[in-house]
Amino acid sequence: MNEIRGLEQAPRLRRVRLQPSIGIGIVAWVVYSGLAGVIQLQTGIPYADWFKSADHAWHTAVIPLTLGGLVLLLFTWWCRWDQVWRDPVRLKCTGLMKVAMLAWWAMIAFRMVGITWSSVPPALLLAIIASGIGVGFAEELLFRGLFLRCLREGGRSEASAAIWTGVCFGLFHVPNIFMGMGLLGGLQVMLAALSGIILYVFRRYTGQIWPAMVAHGMWDISTFLAGGYAYPWLSMVSLFAQLGFVILGLLVYISLYRNDQQTVVVPAMASR
Repeated sequence: MNEIRGLEQAPRLRRVRLQPSIGIGIVAWVVYSGLAGVIQLQTGIPYADWFKSADHAWHTAVIPLTLGGLVLLLFTWWCRWDQVWRDPVRLKCTGLMKVAMLAWWAMIAFRMVGITWSSVPPALLLAIIASGIGVGFAEELLFRGLFLRCLREGGRSEASAAIWTGVCFGLFHVPNIFMGMGLLGGLQVMLAALSGIILYVFRRYTGQIWPAMVAHGMWDISTFLAGGYAYPWLSMVSLFAQLGFVILGLLVYISLYRNDQQTVVVPAMASR
């Protein structure tokens, strides 16, 4: 594989306490999911009702996301991994990837226009905003931060790291099937895998994780609000928009597979 020029000379400023690996990434995933899941399950509130009231939102989303995010942040600080928050270089971003990011923001704006803002209780709006901030920070730190870093370790290709980050982000949503979503949860898993690869593009385009956090948080805020306070026309039109995202997500997967098989962000010798 062709390593990106300059990475092999990049020194590690601090000695890592725990070597990045796929196994450690999976452990972080399981610990975070277990912590958030236990808190959510003990509330007894079905997934479909999480944002029916401010009280539900705080107990099922804000509190578990905040605690889970803090655990991930502490782990990130303790393990001292490089390249969790930013890439050492800017990777090439294709025109297709830029279209996917623009479509992402267009969908958020479209949803915001279709929300009946006057009917949203202020307390619930605050809880939804807090939930969006929490999910954007925690889940991006986990998947486009820690997990991506683990998948890049040892000279793995960027195609492999990016694709598996997206796929695993979809699988991360499997528990929702058993938390009240039923068969619709299967659809959410597929859509999450497709949205996960676009969120990877947000990190890739800027070389930093925070744009993915913002994009993720804003997407979920618009989704939570649209779920209960949308004009009737929004749901119908959103179905066609989702089809567009399915196509874009698949095309990004294909593009990464075809173009990044020889791209290596963390050379094997630099990971030791």
